[in-house]
Amino acid sequence: MNLSATYNKLSVAQYVKMKKTAGEDNRADTILGRPALFSSDPTMKFEISLGGRESSAPVEEGPLARTLTVALDRKDAGGYYDITVWSRTGALPDDGVLLNLAEEVLPTVPDRAAR
Repeated sequence: MNLSATYNKLSVAQYVKMKKTAGEDNRADTILGRPALFSSDPTMKFEISLGGRESSAPVEEGPLARTLTVALDRKDAGGYYDITVWSRTGALPDDGVLLNLAEEVLPTVPDRAAR
């Protein structure tokens, strides 16, 4: 799991429009009263040789990761949290896992003092 925050002026609603314009099929939702978006992207797989006779492998596409993007606030004034999960087996993680993580983790993240 990875949790990241992006503090910019891009709202989740704008992000949804941008993804649709790019032809991506993602699922918009509301989580904790905030606009949200589910999306999937491949991870990157690479190997680095730390010596010996083996050489490093080229970068490859890894398994899919599932991301839940949630607005920083209910007003969707810009900025968002991304919660991303992935599986080593390549199976696409269930959206219910992301929902449970968001409902448990996001209320514990302190608000930014200033924007």
